[in-house]
Formats: sequence, structure tokens, C-alpha cells
Amino acid sequence: MRHGPASALLTIFLLSALPVCAQTVVPGAGPVSRGEVDAFVRADADRDGFLSFAEFRVFVRLMAASGQSTAITIRNFGAYRLAFRRVDANRDGRASPGELRRADDGFRAEGG
Repeated sequence: MRHGPASALLTIFLLSALPVCAQTVVPGAGPVSRGEVDAFVRADADRDGFLSFAEFRVFVRLMAASGQSTAITIRNFGAYRLAFRRVDANRDGRASPGELRRADDGFRAEGG
């Protein structure tokens, strides 16, 4: 299912209203921290609520800089393309917040 710009903007607006240290549940993504929201919003240059490959690279770098272990691993190995292919489950060329969460949970479950 594709989401239009209006739903993406609403999601970004709702996420950006979170308290600084709070976690909240985002439909399709589950619990997210303010740091994840900030990194996603900063990386989403075209403000469509999804990350292209180029935006995904920015997101990973921001998350690695904040100490997120999966992002550090991706950055250290330069495995951006491999990680993006794993994240983009529906192969539409964009990473949704839900796809990012599911891929990270899967990576952690595998011991990453």
C-alpha cells in the first residue's frame, strides 16, 4: 500500500511533537525513540515520509553517530547497499519507518 504525501506529512508532524526522551508507538514501526525520529526527519530530504537510498545513507550515518549498534555495523563495513536491500522489503526503492524497524529487529535477532 502506498501512502500519499498528506499521510507522510501527518506522520512526520506527529513524530516531531514527541518529547525529547520519549518513546512512542508509530503505526507500522512500533516503539521509536526521539533520536530515531530526529534522524529520520533530518535524512528525509524530500519530506515524503520515506527514505530513498541516498537518504538512507544519511539516516544510517546519523544513527551511527548517536551510537545505534546496527547503524555502526553498517557504517563500519560500508554495507549501505546491502542494508538498504534488506530494509526495502517491498522493493519499491524506498524505506518506510516500518521496514526500517522490522529490518533492525531481524538484524538484532540474528545476533547483529
